[in-house]
Amino acid sequence: MNYRQIISEAWQYTQKNKSLIRWYGFFPEIFSTTAGVFYIVYQIFAFKKSYLFDNSQSSFMHDVFAFIWEFITTHISWTLPLVIFAVIFAIFYLLFPTIAQAATIQMIARNRNGQNAGVGTGMRYGILSFLQLFEYHAIIKTFGFWAIIIEMAFVLRNLGPVIFQMLMPAFIVLIVISFILTLLFTYADFYIVIDDMPIFQAMKNSAKLVLTNWRYTFLITVLMIIIGVRIIIQTFLVFFVPGIIILATGYIATIALPATSVIIGGSLGLVTLMLAAYLNGIVDIFAYAVWTFSFLALTSEKEVSARATEEEMHVKTSHEHIEAPASDPAPSEPNSEPDNEPSDTDHY
Repeated sequence: MNYRQIISEAWQYTQKNKSLIRWYGFFPEIFSTTAGVFYIVYQIFAFKKSYLFDNSQSSFMHDVFAFIWEFITTHISWTLPLVIFAVIFAIFYLLFPTIAQAATIQMIARNRNGQNAGVGTGMRYGILSFLQLFEYHAIIKTFGFWAIIIEMAFVLRNLGPVIFQMLMPAFIVLIVISFILTLLFTYADFYIVIDDMPIFQAMKNSAKLVLTNWRYTFLITVLMIIIGVRIIIQTFLVFFVPGIIILATGYIATIALPATSVIIGGSLGLVTLMLAAYLNGIVDIFAYAVWTFSFLALTSEKEVSARATEEEMHVKTSHEHIEAPASDPAPSEPNSEPDNEPSDTDHY
């Protein structure tokens, strides 16, 4: 398996499928990026309100709930529309990215195998594997890298640096374990979506596929680097969006009316959010294409038994690479008669 060719073909596939980027890359990333921006802003102000940087008597979470309650009591007519909007946003944020991932994998796999599958076909088959994929994500994210980072931030913010230093070795061990498990379960999503496999069987088969294909460790490392670059880009953009909003609003507030500064800052933030979501969507589709092509290539290779001899392996390899087309005529039997002997058709 040529990993360079797979990465090149995955990038060409991503560039050719703009509809895939729009529906299954850009659209779900609007919700993911927006939620990420709000979460990063919350973490920044939570640290700012903690005793590490401030002697405030109340936490930032308390201030948020107090602000929400005051807004509800002051603007009762706005409460119901905002609650409906929040519920709809939460449903899309929790469900649609997983559906989009399943639909993307289905569409890419079918196109890779020569099927004429579009966005609708991917969605139709992706919904069928949504529940299993959603359950798998709920399991895998409990020991994911970002879950551990969140726990570390919580300990540092609420328990203090002394407890944080005491728990640092445990956090390092958890991060290493998280990386190993993430690597072993690299192909579990694809077993679930493409092969309709149960969750734990998919995790088992993914670990086996990673371990048995040790020759492609370098390929897996490159793919992990791609995902790492993706995370770095997303993290930068998540920090970039609130930074633009805060800086623009703060600067304009010094030279214009507050309402004008809010409108301009909100417009800049919206444009930046759309750009960030689109770039993240491209990276997502490209990563899915790389992983799907790699999964199909690795699973198409037959596992060699320990009982197989070198001659059998050579014959097996030859049969896999030299396949006569079905339309080719079968080879004729050697004829012992002279070549110049006339056939029956010559009489006609």
